[in-house]
Amino acid sequence: MDLEAIVLGILATAVFLVPIFFIQRKQKGEANKAKKAFLEAASAQGLNIGQHDFWNERYGIGLDETQGQIFYWHNDEADLQEIIIDLGTVRRTSIDNMHRDVNGNRIIDMIVLRVALHGPKAPELYLPFYNREGSMMLSGELQLAEKWSNIIQQNMAKMQAVQV
Repeated sequence: MDLEAIVLGILATAVFLVPIFFIQRKQKGEANKAKKAFLEAASAQGLNIGQHDFWNERYGIGLDETQGQIFYWHNDEADLQEIIIDLGTVRRTSIDNMHRDVNGNRIIDMIVLRVALHGPKAPELYLPFYNREGSMMLSGELQLAEKWSNIIQQNMAKMQAVQV
């Protein structure tokens, strides 16, 4: 190969890779900024979040083990949703996977962690983990919802054992 072909190949590769590098760097900065907002919101509610997950730059969920509280955060452009759930009031959790089949393909519209509270007239809380209108691609939200359903159930058992 001659020197011109090598230089052109390096320049072509650089022209392709440099924008990708800057886009990823910008996305990481935005994700860190949003994650910081999530942790600050929890702190403002008096919670010390230990174990937590944050996804799609708009959703966060965390556990304050000392207070036995779950903090759910969803920052949509339209409104900010912050929910604090006392594990002592939780009766059960389940995952709602709302989907439809189109031409033999399954399209997931929404994934929600449903939290049922104690009491005959206690409401059920719906914590969205994925909404097709907000994000076109799934990236582990179903597994994340299952993970947090298990975390809540395990900590419910611990809270009930302490209360007995």
